[in-house]
Amino acid sequence: MRLRAAGLALVLALGAAGAAAKEWRLTAGASHPPSVPWVQAIRDRVIPESNRMLKELGAPDRIVWTEGWSGTLYNFRNTLEGVGDRLADIGWVATLWEPAKLPLENVTFHAPFASADVRLLSELREALHRAIPALGEAWLAHNAVWLGGQVADSYQLVARAPLASVEALRGLRVLASGPVAAWLKGTGAVPLDVPLTDYHASLKGGAADAAIVVGSGILPFRLHEVAPHIVRVDLGAPIAGALAMNRDTWKSLPLHMKTLFRFLGRDYARRQTELVAASARAAMARLAEAGATIAEFPPAERAKWATLLPDLAGDWVARNEAKGLPARKLLAAFMDGIRKRGGKPARDWDRKRK
Repeated sequence: MRLRAAGLALVLALGAAGAAAKEWRLTAGASHPPSVPWVQAIRDRVIPESNRMLKELGAPDRIVWTEGWSGTLYNFRNTLEGVGDRLADIGWVATLWEPAKLPLENVTFHAPFASADVRLLSELREALHRAIPALGEAWLAHNAVWLGGQVADSYQLVARAPLASVEALRGLRVLASGPVAAWLKGTGAVPLDVPLTDYHASLKGGAADAAIVVGSGILPFRLHEVAPHIVRVDLGAPIAGALAMNRDTWKSLPLHMKTLFRFLGRDYARRQTELVAASARAAMARLAEAGATIAEFPPAERAKWATLLPDLAGDWVARNEAKGLPARKLLAAFMDGIRKRGGKPARDWDRKRK
């Protein structure tokens, strides 16, 4: 971190030498409010730090920021387009909703039970970006530049009744959005693909018996009120989004400004990861205070669940390799990266089962 900061200082100093002061007018945006960690880190870290660092390091540039949160510039289904079309110069992009345009970004959704460690995954995401150029190239193809990754806390179960085994899932109607629905294959549960905003009503009315949701999402959507049994399964923490800049905006910046935003992108990733970790801890404490029952899913049952699943990662690799994408290389680097950092996946998706 110190070496990176020193390098940044040198580049900014060189950029400042003999340069005239310039005022940059940039817009930052997100489909979500600043109350969520991945947007809070833009508002409270990236924006103020940009001008603070420019001033501290003696660069002549200043940035005048315009902020557009909570969907005022683009909605949650158009985050990539929002940045690519320059509705925002820089903003949060939800990669989990871009399986067609950014397929390689969605590896965590096809390799469940890999890791629930948000710090490990955040660090690994940066390493993957350096090692596999196709990740960054996909962003450029949509007129955006990837600056830093975003992770969310691990997926858990909420249920109307206690759940302590995989067998208990059989016949249950379980809310699971998008690719998460595949995590129920082999369990006998019936997945219901509905938006998170509809989970509360579905559980309250009895249309669903349980739901798969990130732990920090339980409280804000009041799911504990209608499904008071929180089961900590740790299905896996997802790499779900990123901080990105419009490519045309990027091209307009001099080298020292690009270096600044590369630094801020890495800083964003670390900051939002710490916010996510703190938010997840606080959420479980508040859920317990609110009267929810929180139970750990037995480790043996968790391992059994992982084993029951079909080869989700292998199928994902095959689909994307057929399109000429290095999905196999990415999956291997992803799983190796977890193991090398001390993680213990419940299933090694990159290795053939005997």
